[in-house]
Amino acid sequence: MKKLILYKSGYGSTKQYAEDIGKAVGADVMPLKKFKWKALDQYDIIVFGGWVMGGNIQGVNDFLVHWEEMKDRNVIIFAVGMGYPTPEGRNTLINQNVLDLYHIRFYQFQGSFDFKKLNLVHKALMKTSIARIARKPDATEGDKQLLSVLENPFEVYDQAKVDRVIEVIEKIEAEDNKA
Repeated sequence: MKKLILYKSGYGSTKQYAEDIGKAVGADVMPLKKFKWKALDQYDIIVFGGWVMGGNIQGVNDFLVHWEEMKDRNVIIFAVGMGYPTPEGRNTLINQNVLDLYHIRFYQFQGSFDFKKLNLVHKALMKTSIARIARKPDATEGDKQLLSVLENPFEVYDQAKVDRVIEVIEKIEAEDNKA
């Protein structure tokens, strides 16, 4: 089975995950914007990874606009954000990005974050979001931890999630080989 991994990365974590998964399963890996959609027919398993900003998976709409061409294939989407993956966060991403309309496998990864590396627009958005969180009377512990990200960059690599996506791809291939 031929595999394709497309990604849209903001600051590097999504690209790293896409490349590592692609290397492990022998997939073609490239940024979403460079992919020529007429080549889609040659792929059986299609993976898309996008970074999360404001609850929106960047690039997912540009990917899913081609759903009719992909719907009979195995499609996996993963989203990479700075927050720790939780069932509630996963459900929010699914709902906010309307992923429940599609027959896909979806995984939520945590990425690294360094405020100093953000561009000016993203810095302003982040400061606004953090100020809003600071004023929330019902802020959760996770919300409160976000308040420290302006001064404290963090490096995260979610090997367990990478392994899970690799395992799913290998299982799809094994099932196909039985048929």
